[in-house]
Amino acid sequence: MFTLAAAFCFGLWYKFGYPQFAFVDLAVDKKEAVAKAGAYLGSLGVDVKKYSQAAVFETDNWADRYLQKTLGLKAEEEFIRRQGYELFSWKVRFFKELKKEEYTVGVSPKSGNIVGFQHLIEDTEEREDTGEGAARRKAEEFLKKTFAMNLAEYDFNEEKAKRYDKRVDYGFSWQRKGVYIPWQNDQGVAKLLTGVTVSGNEIRGFYKCSLDIPEKFARYIENQLVLGAYLSSLSFLTLLFLVTSSIFIVLRKRYSLVMRLSRKWFFYLCAFFVIINICDIINNTENIIIGYSTSTRLVSFIGLYLVRLIINLIFFSFVFILPGLAGEALRSEVMPENKASSFLHYIKSTFYGRGMAKSVALGYLLFVILLGMQAAIFHFGQKYFGVWREWIKLTQFSSAYVPFLSAFIIGASAGLNEEILFRLFGINWGIKYLKNTVLAVVIASLLWGFGHTNYPIFPVWFRGIEVSLLGLLFGFVYLRYGLIPVIIAHYLVDVFWGIAAYILGKSPGYLFLGSLATLLIPLAFAAVCLVLNRDERERQIEIELSPTQKFNLGILATFVSARRSQGLSAESIEQELLKHDWDTALVELAIRQVFKGNA
Repeated sequence: MFTLAAAFCFGLWYKFGYPQFAFVDLAVDKKEAVAKAGAYLGSLGVDVKKYSQAAVFETDNWADRYLQKTLGLKAEEEFIRRQGYELFSWKVRFFKELKKEEYTVGVSPKSGNIVGFQHLIEDTEEREDTGEGAARRKAEEFLKKTFAMNLAEYDFNEEKAKRYDKRVDYGFSWQRKGVYIPWQNDQGVAKLLTGVTVSGNEIRGFYKCSLDIPEKFARYIENQLVLGAYLSSLSFLTLLFLVTSSIFIVLRKRYSLVMRLSRKWFFYLCAFFVIINICDIINNTENIIIGYSTSTRLVSFIGLYLVRLIINLIFFSFVFILPGLAGEALRSEVMPENKASSFLHYIKSTFYGRGMAKSVALGYLLFVILLGMQAAIFHFGQKYFGVWREWIKLTQFSSAYVPFLSAFIIGASAGLNEEILFRLFGINWGIKYLKNTVLAVVIASLLWGFGHTNYPIFPVWFRGIEVSLLGLLFGFVYLRYGLIPVIIAHYLVDVFWGIAAYILGKSPGYLFLGSLATLLIPLAFAAVCLVLNRDERERQIEIELSPTQKFNLGILATFVSARRSQGLSAESIEQELLKHDWDTALVELAIRQVFKGNA
């Protein structure tokens, strides 16, 4: 069934999802972009060795939003090709500590051409005032020479003059003829502009092909983003309630055998999260440096930033332990027969058996199904509700030193954290306290879905519905097939959305291979499980009992024996004890001792 569904959904994704990645051209990587930016500054007589530098990947989100909303995805891609529009760019910054003067160079990731430039100088810097006419002629000559622009194809758009004590900066822009993209109900028109800033005899800045967005559209988008943040905040408050509930459950059941068996595993996971996320911070150092204000010491800026990040990281990593432990305890109560729906089964048996390999394989099938569902839902939303998507993860990961490492870290963190919180804890919490499995799955899915309303598909209400629908499928798979398939599928989806452009578009070979390898990590683990094929029978856990638990087990065994002599079945005795909040694991041991003769 899953194989057929995956084949069908792959077809949906190929039809509706693949084209949005295929047009992406990232042939020029960060290292090459920095080299080209340095060479350009060198041609201007700038010694780049005297400057510190940082480079990040950027997406022109405003243009992307506008073109999707007004033209649609296919027409947007055609517009980008026809106009030579740079939707993506490398931003390379050259700066000095405690000095205002710096250079910012924009480099095309497609061609390596310089597409933007800014030279920031002190307001008191002196330049000869050549006059507005001479400045405009200089700007026009620059555009003809640098971009081979035919100014007959442009209308003059605007001129600005900003006066300082010792200079005048002149800004000029030209509008491409025939490019007028109206916003709805005549609320403004987008224009394609090229601009130059002249200061004395210096071209102090320029930009090529910038889409001038109508104010009404900008206000509309800002309203959507605020609504998304609002819904996400409400979802976060609900999550705080769940985490608080998990604290009380952990405190109440802190001596249970399930807690004792699971505790070490979750502390290992916590340490894993802390380590990989610190690696991610290091991997994204340039994302931090790019925002550095040269009015302060660089080491102070980075140090303060890192301290805040690491404190937050450690706090949230430890908080994650609580829903995990509480989820294990609740699962042992409400779904004792569904062993694979928690980590405890693998803790008591092995993580390296063929059952694990099958669960990983199922996770891959689920991943393909989810891609098809997302592609179909997005296509429907774009066609009927004006839905648009953004390149948030591509922008974030591309700015890292090793993009696919960041993709792995985000995928592993989100896959484990969110599935533990919403599936392992959320669903079992709902079953326990709402007494309804369907309602538990729906609520967990809605909380998960509307927690994603601030990225990367808009409008925000649609994003919430889309992810909630995926959450329903996650919930079904979790209840039927266990926790591992949903963790694997979640990991793969998050990784894919960050690195798909490297695999399906044009990119350097190491990015293609590294990204592909990142998607295949769970499959490699499944292969190890097949080869090792360890015994998956759960080991006896009596040796893990504390003295108090051994004493309680004796009491329970006596009680079970007495109730059995009265003609009660093992199932009815178990339910009776669980209603009185006895430790699930101890109840199981007592019943096994009495009914199966296993001392």
